[in-house]
Amino acid sequence: MLGKQWSALLKLIQDVSAVFSITINSFLIILILTKSPKQLGAYKWLMIYISVFEILYSILDVVLVPQHYSHGLTFLVIVGIQHKLFGPAGLTVLNSCYWGFFGASMAVFAVHFVYRWLVVSENPLLETFNGWKIWIWFSIPLWYGLTWVCTGYFLSAPNNATSHFIRDNVKEIFELEFDEYIYLGPFLYERMEDGSLQLHVMPFIGLGVISATIVSSIIIVLVFGYLCYDRINRLVATTQASAKFQKLQRQLFYALVIQTLIPFVLMHIPAAIMFAFVFLDIDLGVYSAVVSMTIAIYPAVDPIPTLVIVENYRKTILRMLGCFSKTNPMVSSTGDMSKI
Repeated sequence: MLGKQWSALLKLIQDVSAVFSITINSFLIILILTKSPKQLGAYKWLMIYISVFEILYSILDVVLVPQHYSHGLTFLVIVGIQHKLFGPAGLTVLNSCYWGFFGASMAVFAVHFVYRWLVVSENPLLETFNGWKIWIWFSIPLWYGLTWVCTGYFLSAPNNATSHFIRDNVKEIFELEFDEYIYLGPFLYERMEDGSLQLHVMPFIGLGVISATIVSSIIIVLVFGYLCYDRINRLVATTQASAKFQKLQRQLFYALVIQTLIPFVLMHIPAAIMFAFVFLDIDLGVYSAVVSMTIAIYPAVDPIPTLVIVENYRKTILRMLGCFSKTNPMVSSTGDMSKI
């Protein structure tokens, strides 16, 4: 029964988190469109990009109700097929898309850090975020996500060896027959009867590919995050306009840092721990569902730093809650910044 109890708790967390995610991200989009400085420029669309990404992630989480599951030398994303809108084939495709959202999550923030550095350094490449060229930047996380989609669908697809290995264990813990769920996940290697190890090459290739995407995203975030931080600290406020520019850059940078830490802490660290246990052949079993829970929570809490740290949005919320008098003027939504 433990598996069913965890599944029920997971479903509750996914449903509640989805409601919060859709509500908070939609509210943030409205604030971005109506309460941002008019000169916010392309960053407005990058912020909206994150919110739309997180809304879609939450919707997919509710539709699939995916559960991470580690058993011995394999880790899976299991999706039950009962009471679902799609059949096994459709759920398998959506499961691979779920992999894609995970893979694209850090790449989304990597693009943001690059943009923030281009702004504070007044780099000529900032012009590439104007007009149709911004879609090139928008496409980068999509390519990362597509890499994960292909890895899940092709390199971690169900096979006889994996199915034979997990069938009895899944039935015992979740009380699910083999035809009541679909799964995607690599079976890295298996121990043969004579004690030898048989490596499964395709899952290792897939693991290498997705590891490369995660590492590259994190490196970009760290490098451009440091460059941006260093540049902001060296900005000298010579006029009132430049002081406002410096203040807003700090707000946006710190909001972005916290926003990036949230998926790193809630998604990538738990997943990395699960991968480590798999390599060590330590069976986490049903407790792997913690990864599913933290992933579900991520889109619900990620918008909060922007709402709290960015002054225009924070004062709007406080005014709505009655914390400001009607006569207390808000921070100017037009500002004097030519580039933000």
